[in-house]
Amino acid sequence: MTRILHIVCSPRANSQSRLVADALIEAYAGLHAGAKVDVLDLWDLQLPEMREDVLNAKYAVLAKREHTPAQAIAWETVQRETARLFEYDVFVISTPMWNWGLPYRLKHYIDVITQPGLTFKWTPERGYEGLVLGRRAVVAYASSFDYGDGSPLARFDHQKGYLEDWLRMIGIDDIRTIAFGPTHPDAPAMPAARAQAMKQAEALARTL
Repeated sequence: MTRILHIVCSPRANSQSRLVADALIEAYAGLHAGAKVDVLDLWDLQLPEMREDVLNAKYAVLAKREHTPAQAIAWETVQRETARLFEYDVFVISTPMWNWGLPYRLKHYIDVITQPGLTFKWTPERGYEGLVLGRRAVVAYASSFDYGDGSPLARFDHQKGYLEDWLRMIGIDDIRTIAFGPTHPDAPAMPAARAQAMKQAEALARTL
């Protein structure tokens, strides 16, 4: 049984990135009756704040020091969230572009779960090594305009490179992507861009 976690990064009910991701998941579930799908809406998730106690707990791990009682409590909240990742085989991330990058809730989530000894390790000899191994990821991107290669706005895209580098850093090398842009309803190219994104989602569902 394939276990899929859909990480929703937009707070909007009519999210275009979620529309594409939902189409992918629906098509996949139709082909794989035993698939288990859970939704993690980052706007409903109570994430721990990255305050001093959490950061000190992280640095204690890096320095191989025992946690103080306060650090241990703070680290437990992080451990609970990172443990969720290891329950799934496939991550579907649906995210809009905000100010050329990621929504702040997604960045907060990344900061919480990117932790030494939990999702990665580091040594002077080998550098970063991911610990979230054997998983696959699909990212459905959406942007008001077209930021694809060759477009005049491509140099402003700080969304895709960051997110995919992060996925590789924690150990996920099998990454598939769908980019829907422009999503602006007044853009002449929007209907064709949406049709192309939905077609990609259905095709990807057959090969995932």
